[in-house]
Amino acid sequence: MAKLQALGKYQLIKRIAVGGMSEIFLASQGGLEGFERAVIVKCVRADLETDREVLDMFLDEARTAACLKHANIVHLYDVGEDREIPYLAMEYIFGRDLLQISERARQLGQELPIWFMIKVLSDTLSALHYAYEVAEFEERPLRVVHRDISPQNIMVSFDGVTKVVDFGIAKAEARLSRTQAGILKGKYAYMSPEQVRGKTLDHRSDQFSLAVVAYEILSGTRLFQRDTDYSTMEAVDACDVPPLKVLRKDVPRKLIGVLRKALRKLPKRRYGSHAEMEQDLAKLLKGSSVEQSTQVARYMASLFATELRARDRAIADAEDSRRELIRQTGFLMLDRSADTRGHEPTPLPQAHHRYQQLVSSKGGEETSARGPILDAGEAEGEPEAEAADEVTDRGVGGTAQRPRRRRPAAVNTGRDTLVRGQPLTGGKRGKLANIGLFLAVFAAVLVLGLLAVRWFSADTAPRPDPGRSEAMGSTAREGVDGFLSVSVRGGVQVTVDGESLGHGSFQKHPLEAGPHTVILKEGPQRQTFKVRIEADAEATLAPADWQ
Repeated sequence: MAKLQALGKYQLIKRIAVGGMSEIFLASQGGLEGFERAVIVKCVRADLETDREVLDMFLDEARTAACLKHANIVHLYDVGEDREIPYLAMEYIFGRDLLQISERARQLGQELPIWFMIKVLSDTLSALHYAYEVAEFEERPLRVVHRDISPQNIMVSFDGVTKVVDFGIAKAEARLSRTQAGILKGKYAYMSPEQVRGKTLDHRSDQFSLAVVAYEILSGTRLFQRDTDYSTMEAVDACDVPPLKVLRKDVPRKLIGVLRKALRKLPKRRYGSHAEMEQDLAKLLKGSSVEQSTQVARYMASLFATELRARDRAIADAEDSRRELIRQTGFLMLDRSADTRGHEPTPLPQAHHRYQQLVSSKGGEETSARGPILDAGEAEGEPEAEAADEVTDRGVGGTAQRPRRRRPAAVNTGRDTLVRGQPLTGGKRGKLANIGLFLAVFAAVLVLGLLAVRWFSADTAPRPDPGRSEAMGSTAREGVDGFLSVSVRGGVQVTVDGESLGHGSFQKHPLEAGPHTVILKEGPQRQTFKVRIEADAEATLAPADWQ
């Protein structure tokens, strides 16, 4: 434990973190006997005390925090200065952040429950809505944009309450100091596309970052994190989001729809407000707010049962003067072995790589383009009630050339149906004659069909089967070409560099290394993507909006 020091009226118990411009201490606020309170004290680092810009930013944080009085935002108790060191005294949250919570769930072999994540998202959105729409400074809306929404900055207390912390780099319209143009703040992997480009931000940037957090916690993967900061920012700017349903099967479609909208690359296509997004999530929750918080508290207690038992033993063994402080601060007053903070989290796979693994493992499965036409429910994994719409709108299995209607139930291309009727005259010879006639007619129709196709596509190179997911890399030049795989729903037309490659998904189409333009089109909908192909490597395009 660090040597106790005083800062203002607060006794600093131990330093728990060092940031870019500040140090954070666990402290106690003295008072009447029995009224001692645990707090967090944040002060400017000693080596930066003379930096005017740092001091202005620290004062901005103090002023912003003083205006934010919401149940889901960490409370500011006091602002002071001691020995020319400015400091903030804030609420201590007895709980864990989302990174620690998801890490503990993985250690126990669990996936974080869907309802838990929805509740945390709803409470976080409530806090962000207040900061942007409600909070005021000098009778003007403060319009706070957090700009650093990440798992570490979303805390869940053991009382079941979600708290958003660290508005230290938050940007408000009523700021004292201004962030210099071109300086990026926040964690790159959780930034929005407009943030990595240095554009003007509003509340929809936080919305995007929160959706990235939810995607990663639910899937157990990293969405945009890459090996370097630059490649991470490139991934954010490309905004290529693999379908979440492939990475985790039990995620409700309504939740996927909410996250998909929040993860749109263009801010104008996201939700108009945090409240609007929260309203869509609220439809997925059951019970009252009190019941939901109680359920969260019970789950937190089950995840960290070992630490809570250690805390209870420490309270029982402590001196009377220390018991209340241990009760309030929980694990921070115990030995480090009882504290999960500071442990390196388990490295997570990249969502893009994990998705490619799952898709490639199914690459050899038969698709609807081979053999008899499939029922839409079987082809897409949807209930039969939705199958008719799928057939009517864009055919089954992505075969746009098929008639837009179901085949009669009596049709069976897999076996001879003549045996169901009366015996044919002529016995076995008659049956053979009919089969021969059928084969002759079939061959003639097949030849005529091939001639027609050849006639209408005389100036066009052969195209891959539109409803078939197959490897197309037989003509690739080693060291010169790479491969493009596209995963889209069946009715989507795929055009690469002005050349149509048919409809639906395909794998490993050879392309010369370098940038290429991919256009997806279905009816009036059209979207253009830029894809870079590396020699002897595969790039996968799987936009969530076209699944």
